[in-house]
Amino acid sequence: MELLYLRTFCELVKWGTYTRTALELDYAQSSISNHIQRLEQLYGGQRLLVRSGNRVVPTAAGNRLLPYARQMLELQQTAHQALQAPCQQGDMLIIGTIESLSLHILPELLELFRAEHPQCKVRIVLASEPELLVQLQQGKIDVAFILDVPVQEEAITTTILFAVEMMVLLPADHALSEQTGVTAADLEGQPLILTEQGCTYRAYLLRTMQKAAIAADIRWEMAGMEAIRQAVEKRWGIGFLPLYAVQGMRIQQDSSEGIRVLPWAQPDMNLYTQLLYPTQPGKSVEALVRLSRLKFASGS
Repeated sequence: MELLYLRTFCELVKWGTYTRTALELDYAQSSISNHIQRLEQLYGGQRLLVRSGNRVVPTAAGNRLLPYARQMLELQQTAHQALQAPCQQGDMLIIGTIESLSLHILPELLELFRAEHPQCKVRIVLASEPELLVQLQQGKIDVAFILDVPVQEEAITTTILFAVEMMVLLPADHALSEQTGVTAADLEGQPLILTEQGCTYRAYLLRTMQKAAIAADIRWEMAGMEAIRQAVEKRWGIGFLPLYAVQGMRIQQDSSEGIRVLPWAQPDMNLYTQLLYPTQPGKSVEALVRLSRLKFASGS
């Protein structure tokens, strides 16, 4: 039980509030308080945390305990990983990802993994990037394959694979179709067809337009990329998708579908495909990361 209390203590220091910590650990706030009280009792009744404004911060005793608490939790995870055998018959690798990567990038990577580890089962979980991060932190998935700005989270390792180019999908006869590229300024007053909330490249686009003081006219929100393609073809508005998805759907620059594809020309693009996994990953995750690095380092 002491390790449970130490984990709660570390998470409370990380998040700074009982409400957020309870949400992250999926406990009631009363359970968080109880864990801290029990931990303080175990260590001679010393106060480990104190309120400072709207946050909870460690006392001097709490600061002394914190590095040891983290070491103990890391040692527990290391011991757990040490007892895990290499991928064997019946082992399951759970990969969380988003729709576009699952359709257009992940299949070739999984083919490499299957060739090396044919006995390992694989399950794919689809969710938004924020949801995948939570599932990874809760241990519900083994690795998250995402598209986002570089992610930095405690106890999570991030491996960046490749930078992602974004493309703008226009009806072929659109006024912008003769340009060589599209920026945020070009989208002023234009009807947009975007993915649902929670999508990181949608969030990037809206954030970029906001910085440029351009109001986003979102006319349609669609869950699937194929639906966005068809909506653009019907002249309902302008789409915004990754280049790999556009290529995967075989949409050409001047296609018979009546769609014109132009590069997103806004400077300071910083979206990358990334693998997120625990700092002490299992053998199957290590294999997936190694194969991913080899594949994308070669540019294939």
